Amino acid sequence: MTNNTRLPVFLLTGFLGSGKTTLLNQLVKQPELARTLIIINEFGTVSLDHLLVSHASDDTIIELASGCLCCSIRGDLAKTLRDIHWRFSRQGERSFDRVIIETTGLAEPAPIMHTLMTDITLASKYRLQGVITTLDTLHAAATLDRHPESQKQVAVADLLLLTKTDLQAEPTPKLAQLTARLKQLNPAAQIRTIQQGNLEPQALLSLDHIEPQQSTIPLRQWLNSAAFSLTSLSDTVPGQLASLSAPSTTLSQNDPNRHNDHIKAHCFTLPQAITPGRLEGWLNILMQLMGSNMLRVKGIVNVVGHSGPVVIHGVQHIFHPAAFLTAWPDADRQTRLVFITYDIERETLARTIETFLL
Repeated sequence: MTNNTRLPVFLLTGFLGSGKTTLLNQLVKQPELARTLIIINEFGTVSLDHLLVSHASDDTIIELASGCLCCSIRGDLAKTLRDIHWRFSRQGERSFDRVIIETTGLAEPAPIMHTLMTDITLASKYRLQGVITTLDTLHAAATLDRHPESQKQVAVADLLLLTKTDLQAEPTPKLAQLTARLKQLNPAAQIRTIQQGNLEPQALLSLDHIEPQQSTIPLRQWLNSAAFSLTSLSDTVPGQLASLSAPSTTLSQNDPNRHNDHIKAHCFTLPQAITPGRLEGWLNILMQLMGSNMLRVKGIVNVVGHSGPVVIHGVQHIFHPAAFLTAWPDADRQTRLVFITYDIERETLARTIETFLL
């Protein structure tokens, strides 16, 4: 399975009214996104009239004027993805080159990510390239306060798009506060502002942040631990529990976890190599004890006996198969672990590292 043979999949999520459909309306008009299949994964009946319909083959499959295709489903997404190769074919040839899945506004994106990561048939055909989350800047702060689903949509995103900024005077303190809060929830995500759904296609097509192996972006950029360091989240683990558990005295007023959000971001750096058995045991503990609350885990690990790093990536209780790379990207051999968690304190993570890794 290589990048050349697996079709890229982009997951578009965001709370109700955050501008997902407006964004799609603009994207499907762009020539760079011709031969794109859009799957709208909704619970209720969805009207597709606004998507510039030129031909409808049945009630749920729509061919757009741009050459894109659109499919609305209310059933099994995995079955739809298995079937679309023949369902959307013309004279035996596949009629699309990529897939965009738009989730319902109330959905958490993790289950769809799990489907693409764990279904062997789907994994042989598709590669999840990135998660895009839209946020309505007029209501995002209140939505984040009231709806945990919205926080989780932010936490797993690779690209955060702030919409409806044209409906308020700019720059505004509220927009700056929202941007700061998003950086607190997900330091590694890109943040962009868009108006009327206008986004250059390359901003989406250049995403490649899900699978570390065969990623088209450099390994350090994939992990993006520097984003955590810049917000005073990175501590070196010295191998003593007291140092791990004690509150940091260096955190400033810009501490990204000073608010009462359930979701928090953490980064740990370990200078020593880790034995394979300890790494495996630690990953099992994370999945068993914290699985559903471990929203996203990424790591570049120095494992005893391996010339290159072992790269790990998990979403809740599901981990990609570890990638054993042949060489380090530079002279730095330290293990780096980044976490985005729901109701898991830094001290709890530190104790698992101290107990099971070191």
